[in-house]
Amino acid sequence: MSDSDPFSYRVKFKDMRIKPPKDEASRARAQKTRVCDHKDCDLEGTHPAPKPGGKGQHHFCQQHAAEYNRRFNFFEGMSQAEAAAFTRAERFGHKRTWRFGTGPMAGQKGAEKLDPRRWAGRRFFDVDDVAGGEAASSNRRSGLQLRALKELDLEGDASPTEIRARYAEYVRRFHPDSNKGDRSSEHKLQRVLRAGKLLKAAGLMKG
Repeated sequence: MSDSDPFSYRVKFKDMRIKPPKDEASRARAQKTRVCDHKDCDLEGTHPAPKPGGKGQHHFCQQHAAEYNRRFNFFEGMSQAEAAAFTRAERFGHKRTWRFGTGPMAGQKGAEKLDPRRWAGRRFFDVDDVAGGEAASSNRRSGLQLRALKELDLEGDASPTEIRARYAEYVRRFHPDSNKGDRSSEHKLQRVLRAGKLLKAAGLMKG
């Protein structure tokens, strides 16, 4: 304040916050993880959202995930026939169905199901002529397997080669020896190891 202008005084403000503002922290994390998929947004993309047709995922910040979900239409881009076929398949969980007395348990294989030496768990019911090969098998992955893949930041249709590579990468990245003894990411390492154990037991790392 000066004598010539007694009203020129301005309060001096200093930011005393210990933690940075939420958006600034999100931007910093985004550089190390993933950026929101929304155009011109540089916040962290922590909220997955399905792409049209169920083909992969977007990753948005909380605000843009909410906006995307309000506008989302799963059937967008499908023809009327494709939408009708999807609705019919939904009644059976998108699994193949057969007439009674036919299908994977017909004939000799139906008797073999009682032989413990030939039992192969869920795969015993697989059919050799299922269309799509590897893609078809990925559609049969269980909820636990899909959660394990998500722990490795992989899509549900990831190939064995992709799973092995990502698993090895994450074990190296989060191991304390790779972080100069810092054990702050050890909890993530434990989740990665559990996911890898489940995927190995399911045979999803074989290729």
